Amino acid sequence: MTKSARFFWAALWLLCFLVPQVDAAESDRGNFEVRIKDHRDAIGDFSKLIIVIDMISISPKPGLMFWQTDWKDLAASPTSVDLTQYVGTKTVRVVRASIDAGAFDGVHLQIKAVNGVLKKSQRVAPVKNTIGPLKLSFQVPARGETLLVLDLTVMDLSDHPPRGYELSIKGYELYTNGKLIDKVPPG
Repeated sequence: MTKSARFFWAALWLLCFLVPQVDAAESDRGNFEVRIKDHRDAIGDFSKLIIVIDMISISPKPGLMFWQTDWKDLAASPTSVDLTQYVGTKTVRVVRASIDAGAFDGVHLQIKAVNGVLKKSQRVAPVKNTIGPLKLSFQVPARGETLLVLDLTVMDLSDHPPRGYELSIKGYELYTNGKLIDKVPPG
């Protein structure tokens, strides 16, 4: 066999076996979106409540090699959100990413800072961030879409000194391909 024939067969082999794998890898991705809103507990005390989001991390469900699992970080956009603008059913999208399809078992909304201005006194009020990782099992289907709506809440706990205003997660809604999968609290 001549050199040009060997080159032809090698190039044909690469085209036949590598190109379909690239297409398969692209089709094994799905869209993951995170939106946030605020529950109406003590948000009415604030004229402005800006949260600065560092990132949102998701934890792949551990398989057989559980020690190799690590959180996957997703960049937030926008990074600053005024929660007083997103109360009730109004939401703001903070992440939309194309990720590898698969099963996940945790979400962590990582917040850098919380800056609140009270309505009555127009003074800055300290708000403690109590948001930690959330144990939540969900799937991101290949060529599908998963939407997670996090319902945040600001609570006034000043009647329990030395506590004051605290930001936490009240609940969530999880949708896959437009269908509601889970809602906490239910109702």
